[in-house]
Amino acid sequence: MRANTTLVSLAAVVEHCRAAASSTGPSPVVVFDLDGTLFDNGPRTWQILVDFAEARGNAALRSALDALPRTGLPYLLRDVLARCGQADTELAADALAFWKQRFFTDEFQRFDEPVHGAVRFVRALFDAGATVAYLSGRDAPNMLVGCAAALRRHRFPVGIPRTAIVLKHAFEDTDIEFKRQAVAFVGTLGAIAATFDNEPAMCNLFAAHWPQAAHYFVHTAHAPDPPPLHGAVSTVPDLRHE
Repeated sequence: MRANTTLVSLAAVVEHCRAAASSTGPSPVVVFDLDGTLFDNGPRTWQILVDFAEARGNAALRSALDALPRTGLPYLLRDVLARCGQADTELAADALAFWKQRFFTDEFQRFDEPVHGAVRFVRALFDAGATVAYLSGRDAPNMLVGCAAALRRHRFPVGIPRTAIVLKHAFEDTDIEFKRQAVAFVGTLGAIAATFDNEPAMCNLFAAHWPQAAHYFVHTAHAPDPPPLHGAVSTVPDLRHE
């Protein structure tokens, strides 16, 4: 599978992994980010804002949230609030502080919902013989327990041979620096067959580090002002492969 080949169907990744797993070569590895790639964390933000509105007695915000879709929310909290008709800067700052105390914790990950096709796709890859590496900017001290629980609850392969969860050592570590360091370890798991991430900067990192693999940008919410995508990266709207 060449990195510069655009694969219209993700089923080709499954078939490549099945063929590679049955050969005498190194086992295939598929790398997945979590937030925005396998999981839509919009419901996590939605629930935190509900708790915020109720704690502050903000009936207008609480009512607006009921009318707001829980999935597909904007990346920035201020944009979510704007959709709710809340543009006050003091309220936004208060909401952001409330959100930061809860978003990056074990507890609130239970509200995340899988991206369309994610569970079936990852299970198909695993059943085809691939090793599945969850490489995420979530940090282990605050989020590992909730991360593993969410993966298990939604029936992703986790905690068994041919799976790995790789998270940051500390919340303060930047995602890009963490993943620059983590690719060396992930590469020891086998031959990288494909990578999936919703951040263009991460996709570019993987494409440069693993030129032999196929790389996918999952086009969901991502950080503002992303760099142009590496020419070897294909774009998919979700992870439906059938």
